Amino acid sequence: MFSQNLPVNKAAEMIGVSTATMRNWVKAGHITPVKQRPLSFLPNDVNQLKNRLSNGSLQKLIKRANKVNSTASILPSEYVSNGVFLDNVKTIQSFVDEKKLNIKSVLFVATIKLLVSKNELLFDKTQSLFSANSFQNWKRHSVKVEIENWLRELTHIEQCNYMNLYDSISLTDNDFLGLLYQCLSSEGCKSNKGSYYTPLKLITDSLRDIRKNLNDTFLDPCCGTGNYLLSAAKILQLQPEKILGFDIDSLAVKIARINLLLAYQHIDFSPNIYCLDSLHELATSDIFCKTNHFLNSIDVIATNPPWGASKNDSTETFSLFLQKSLQLLKDNGQLSFILPESILNVKTHSTIRHTLLTQGKILKITKLGRQFTGVFTPVIRLDFVKTQEIANNLITIQNDENVFQIEQNRFLTNQNYVFDVDVSNNEAELLQKIYAVPHNTLFQNAEWALGIVTGDNKKHLSDVKRQDFEPIFKGADIQKFSVSEPKFFLNFEPKNFQQVAPERFFRMPEKLIYRFISKTLTFAYDDKQRLTLNSANILIPKIPNISLKVALGYLNSSLFQYLFKKQFSTHKVLRGDLEKLPFPLLSNSKHNEIEQMVKQVLNDGSKYSELDALIFSTFNLSNLEITTIQEELKK
Repeated sequence: MFSQNLPVNKAAEMIGVSTATMRNWVKAGHITPVKQRPLSFLPNDVNQLKNRLSNGSLQKLIKRANKVNSTASILPSEYVSNGVFLDNVKTIQSFVDEKKLNIKSVLFVATIKLLVSKNELLFDKTQSLFSANSFQNWKRHSVKVEIENWLRELTHIEQCNYMNLYDSISLTDNDFLGLLYQCLSSEGCKSNKGSYYTPLKLITDSLRDIRKNLNDTFLDPCCGTGNYLLSAAKILQLQPEKILGFDIDSLAVKIARINLLLAYQHIDFSPNIYCLDSLHELATSDIFCKTNHFLNSIDVIATNPPWGASKNDSTETFSLFLQKSLQLLKDNGQLSFILPESILNVKTHSTIRHTLLTQGKILKITKLGRQFTGVFTPVIRLDFVKTQEIANNLITIQNDENVFQIEQNRFLTNQNYVFDVDVSNNEAELLQKIYAVPHNTLFQNAEWALGIVTGDNKKHLSDVKRQDFEPIFKGADIQKFSVSEPKFFLNFEPKNFQQVAPERFFRMPEKLIYRFISKTLTFAYDDKQRLTLNSANILIPKIPNISLKVALGYLNSSLFQYLFKKQFSTHKVLRGDLEKLPFPLLSNSKHNEIEQMVKQVLNDGSKYSELDALIFSTFNLSNLEITTIQEELKK
């Protein structure tokens, strides 16, 4: 048994999910941390959750979890429409599963089939696929060396099954080897590595924006099977010795080397693609390290780095790859990364954001939405040049067809160096005007509580009123200002539940209840001591000279919704975000006027638009500024 609390990465490893899933389960109330900062758990709680997952009592969680342990394979969506390729991959997958074939040997066989089709060698099919003597008429010595090196690693091969596999393979013009490897790799394996197939369009768009210089060196520090390298060869028109690739996956490196050789079919060369850990084997300061010559030596670095926590701590690997790449870039070198959208505003990435802002110019941030099959995270592309000449740099922001520019220095003044790319310069001026009004916030001026985590809603909730049961409300039951009719009932016995806030929070004479999972601020007033589940959190504002009802009016207002959308843009209403919202200092008369109007809204639903207008007036906004806010909220 563990003697210490488990950090989030160790807890995730024990259960077999990602750290992101663990954090989501905390927010949803499926497990309660012993500490929030840094996030950690009691070993017994982790074991209990693991047991509940394994015995099937939490099927919904298993379905929704990031698939670290999944054995399913996912074909990149852009190839699903290729019927010939799809049918062939399904045939190969079925055969490999049925015969329990070794993936490294399967990829070797596919490589031989590809090289034969490219006239790189002849294969005597009367001989063994796994004997060097079976191959003749080598077109290039370098290709022969690659195959012979690969052969030395293959042992105990059943020739018959692999010859049948050889005959069944139908080749395509695209990165056949890389796609086949992706499709044969389990989804869980890809999730553990944090790596997914990068759509070709993302790569080509990225490299077309790179300035072209035939003498440039190009590096993909986590190259996989070499898609960025192949595009660099074609788009940047570099000589093969100028293209470098590193990856920790030895089989992916073998495929990348073959792919690059086939990109330069008339040159006999040994690709500069190596199996190594870019984060830990490329020197940063050790003058005796054999790889220290890469520091400050690369002209262009472009990649889609792995995502997820690193092995040694909770730092995201993409942040580490960015940091390493900045050390490898020459002065005036260029960088283009595909990254999760979370890099823009999540607090844990503030350090790498500050590094980018101070070590060069961010040329462009492109919001790309969801791009990876089986992954729900939206992504961005970040283009950067390493330079000390940063002053007055304008960053181009592209979102769909909307393109505008933001001063880089603005991000430096944001809290945690947030890249608020959804806020134009004009909108930033409006936000600045709003926050310039003297105000208080909920920070240290409120009490907060989570709704009840029963541990098993099917067991504890009833959809009919029973003796000793009382109404309980979910997030979906929360409307602006009020709650809907109860759909569920609960016998309130705190000792039977997984997590319960102190009862006094539920029994307050008045309190606010709000939806936790929501893109909009939705707060209800409660003076009936109602119970809530963990999707409906509790807020008791204690802002100086602001009543609870006046706070409710502001929290449901169009103005606060605009602030929430522009500054935080999340589907979760987080305490830390709510604590930043500005409640203006009010005169007694203005305060009472707002309170009376909130009472009317609570009483009969009237006066909502009048209340909205009144709240706008407390920030001294012009009609044009109000219209701007209202139009933005319609989008």
